[in-house]
Amino acid sequence: MATISFDEEPDIIARPAITKKPFLVRLVLSTKIVTTDKQAEYVLIGIAVFCVLLTIVLWPKGPPAANPSEVPPIAGPLDTTSAR
Repeated sequence: MATISFDEEPDIIARPAITKKPFLVRLVLSTKIVTTDKQAEYVLIGIAVFCVLLTIVLWPKGPPAANPSEVPPIAGPLDTTSAR
């Protein structure tokens, strides 16, 4: 059998992908506190962890305790026979 070979050039030429940095990474980089994208991402992760921990600490544990003097008196049982 004969070997078949094709000497065609590929139609698709790979171009480098244009990557735009996320807004928050650009914002952290613009402060000049960090110099690389990786450092900016670590700063953002640290901020997120701090916010989650702050929320856990400050979240109320239950409903606020009512002052007994502010609670209205309980009405007596309803009389359903006279409503008809």
